[in-house]
Amino acid sequence: MIAYGVCVGSEEKYQACARPGLRACASPDAPVAECRDADSIFTAYNQVLDVFAEQPDLEALVLLHEDVELRDAYFEAKVRRALADDSVAVVGVIGARSVTSLAWWEGEGRGRCAETRGVIAFEGGGADVDVVDGLLLVLSPWAARNLRFDEAGFHGFHGYDADICFQARAAGRRVRVVDLDLFHHTKGGYGDLAAYQAADVTFRSKWADVLGGGFCAPTQAQAARTA
Repeated sequence: MIAYGVCVGSEEKYQACARPGLRACASPDAPVAECRDADSIFTAYNQVLDVFAEQPDLEALVLLHEDVELRDAYFEAKVRRALADDSVAVVGVIGARSVTSLAWWEGEGRGRCAETRGVIAFEGGGADVDVVDGLLLVLSPWAARNLRFDEAGFHGFHGYDADICFQARAAGRRVRVVDLDLFHHTKGGYGDLAAYQAADVTFRSKWADVLGGGFCAPTQAQAARTA
């Protein structure tokens, strides 16, 4: 079973973007959790995790923004393929290596994503990265059962993606970008700039010891120990 979770802030965007994509690309019987009226995406996504984490047949948990439209007829097959390696914990479509702050795009970008401002295309399709952008987060069963979004340390809607990726990597797991066809109907920008800056300070303080490449690639033995 591949399950889905959407944090819905705008019903109009959800009905126009995410919901049609789910109908087109998710299995007809795939469960979808819709979180509304949340004041923090950390809290909303943790609620989704609590719903699905202990499902014995969980194959993946897909978390996506309300303005993300899935367009890939082979989406679920690609997700299963990406998570076939148990060392992979988080999958997305764009991200970067050598990340030093929440501005992950200032690192070594990887992946591809079409959006309202054009196509974001970095080098390399399938690649290991430090962080993937939270417009789409695919969590493995291990990640769903062992990781949680840090709602105690962060607030609002910034930093959840980078932090969960760093949690996975600190546990010896991998984060990857893969080729998935979708369209991000984004308006762009930071939204609440002050909130973004506050989250960035929290993130850089929390992960100061490993920012910029301090993690080592997980060995098979490390992955086995975190199973």
